[in-house]
Amino acid sequence: MRATNLLSLFGGVAAAASLTRGDDNRIFKEQSERALSGSGDMSFDDDFWAYDEGSMDVVWDDYSVEPKTCMIYKNQHVIAFDLFGKGHKQCAKKKEGTYLMDVGKFAKAYVAQKQVDYKLVGNEYEAPDALDYIECTAVEYNDVYYYAKLGCSTTGSLKIVAYTDEYCSQAVSTNIGLYNDVKISFNACQSCVAWPAETGDDDAAEEVELDDNFEYYHAYDSKLCGAADQFKLSCGWGCRKQANKGLASANYNNMKRSWGGFEKFCLFFWSFAAVALVWVVLKQRRMMSREDAIVEEAAMNGVGLKKRHVFPIGLGIIFFVLFAMFMVWKKLTWLLLIGTNIGLFAHFVFLRRKAKKSGAGGDGYVKDAGLEIS
Repeated sequence: MRATNLLSLFGGVAAAASLTRGDDNRIFKEQSERALSGSGDMSFDDDFWAYDEGSMDVVWDDYSVEPKTCMIYKNQHVIAFDLFGKGHKQCAKKKEGTYLMDVGKFAKAYVAQKQVDYKLVGNEYEAPDALDYIECTAVEYNDVYYYAKLGCSTTGSLKIVAYTDEYCSQAVSTNIGLYNDVKISFNACQSCVAWPAETGDDDAAEEVELDDNFEYYHAYDSKLCGAADQFKLSCGWGCRKQANKGLASANYNNMKRSWGGFEKFCLFFWSFAAVALVWVVLKQRRMMSREDAIVEEAAMNGVGLKKRHVFPIGLGIIFFVLFAMFMVWKKLTWLLLIGTNIGLFAHFVFLRRKAKKSGAGGDGYVKDAGLEIS
């Protein structure tokens, strides 16, 4: 694997210059250099950032973006995202629409924005290796040649997809030893513009070199949202339905690995019910007739069980329930927990009915009879 060389961002934002381009009366500022996101030579990704001429039409500081999912739509690997305008209250309202963007372009813009944000606080954001596979790239794995390109998995996340052709149109499930390391925060509201944190540390502040006009012009500069606005594609009803379906699937996968609030309540309820049923069953057994106790013991002996085995079996069930809860094995947990409650309740009803029959027959009860027979 190649060594990662990251070109840091040079210089601050230069002073504004009012320029007229043709019949366009928009105001432009001098554009700071755009660093290439990814490995490679000390060069700039001029082709990708060519659209950005320093326009000051949009105050990106008012906007936020929320990536929804990575999906395959009409045979294209794309990122679905929502764009929110001024006054969105952490992406709660003012949604301007749901859009699509090529996964490679979105990843490049996302990483570039992270580089800027980290730079503003004196840190460095290393470019992920996966950005080397934004375009269809030939790779060799186990003496076999494939093609690789950054794309989407079936779970709504990013992955490097293997192909058999140079156009990356024939995907295969072969593992070629390449893994995605572009970490996009899906379903999280992300401001288009980040600002240096307020700090009283003068030494730390000096590490971040800012232009005198930075506070004014920075509000107009967002690599992520600027690129998203430039390269976005419309997302119609069918597209939004697929994006929401992928979002629901991703949320379901996350929920499978943790207990939700309602599930925790149900765990407490059924656990408490099991403890209560154990208590009432034991209380009912203390009122068993000696005849019923002897019959029960004979039935247990018939299947190879003795009463001294009941306590270890109960402890084993408790252990497996707690272990399944800890491992978030939901189906097994509900099976054991609810099954135990049903079994205890059925046993209580059986004992109750037997006790009533014995009482009606005048045989009377023998205290602790069901516990003393061994």
